[in-house]
Amino acid sequence: MRRFLLTIFASLILTACAQGDAAEVVEKYLEAKVASDADQLVSLSCKDWEAQAQLDAAPFESVDAEIQDMSCKADGESGEYTLVKCEGKIVVAYRGESREFNLNESTYRAIEEDGEWKMCGEQ
Repeated sequence: MRRFLLTIFASLILTACAQGDAAEVVEKYLEAKVASDADQLVSLSCKDWEAQAQLDAAPFESVDAEIQDMSCKADGESGEYTLVKCEGKIVVAYRGESREFNLNESTYRAIEEDGEWKMCGEQ
């Protein structure tokens, strides 16, 4: 019985490590957004957010953008979603002008779908 419980416990730990977490998927999503990587955005998105993910890449195609001082963490739940808040900013440069967008102005939603955390919208 003890060996059985240890096997289950080890399996749960390995599964949790492989899946990452809600904050990690939001960070990866934001990095792919700034890189204008539509394929990566879709792969990080829940099924309901995939169409929006493709659109999220477009504004960054013709600009220089970077994320500065990003840090995200889970910040509660809303229904089936885990809410994620981020600190830091996206800095966009275009034609000699620079704009900053604070990441803390949005709350991101993540959901576990098919055994993986997925980005699933903003509030």
